[in-house]
Amino acid sequence: MIRHIALAAVAALSLSAVACAVPTESPSTIGAEETAVSQDQDLVSKDCHFETFTGSDDQHYFRLVAKNGANLLRSESYATAASVRAGIASVLANGTDERNIDLREASNGTFYFNVKAQNGVIIATSGFYARKDSAQRGSRTVRALVRVARNEAQQNPVAAAAREQFETFTGEDGNTYFHLRAANGELLLDSEGYATKANALRAIETIKAAGTQTSSYEIFATADDTWGVSLVAANGEIIATGESYATRSNATRAVSRIAEILAQDLATTSF
Repeated sequence: MIRHIALAAVAALSLSAVACAVPTESPSTIGAEETAVSQDQDLVSKDCHFETFTGSDDQHYFRLVAKNGANLLRSESYATAASVRAGIASVLANGTDERNIDLREASNGTFYFNVKAQNGVIIATSGFYARKDSAQRGSRTVRALVRVARNEAQQNPVAAAAREQFETFTGEDGNTYFHLRAANGELLLDSEGYATKANALRAIETIKAAGTQTSSYEIFATADDTWGVSLVAANGEIIATGESYATRSNATRAVSRIAEILAQDLATTSF
């Protein structure tokens, strides 16, 4: 039995909403942001790219992926591929400005952030973080990498890799992370960081065992009336979190889908 904690939908992004001017950034503002990033971390990923995929709801999505394999942002749903391209352009226009980053706390105590257009419309959303400082670190990484993508005009999306497996990668903090990829390229679960790859691989085996039971999942409300999914251990600890979904029914279907995938014999690939 899936435990429901609460939620609803992020407002749909219209073409008029994404056609926003690039926010004005003074040299002092840019310098301050870059200094904050360099002081906090030496970026492992010097590059990033946009991926597109079609979800199980037949809607179109994009996400921003770091070169090291980290999933940085996921968009809302779009009816057409043209709208996806407009959403990507809006991330490039607005995602470098700290004023357009909105840090939020979900009902289960995890943190995430939205990238917004200048009119306040949500363009894309991060994954969920166990700690506020981790979410803040993630937002700084996003701003730095979006600036790289914008400066180098790397806004042409590629199709997400179509494979059903776990993928491990090294995060900006030097820890090992993993996510679960569906056959359509969608990322269904993301882990927290592990000090060693061996620990991450052990966690994957735990997820394979616990994740086949839908009763092991919680569906929780975000601060934006969307729904998040988390896989919870018997002791109440969150093992992994999924994406946010526009409706509770979509989140419920996602739980069933994740459980079915985890019942298969899945391979693990490293970036």
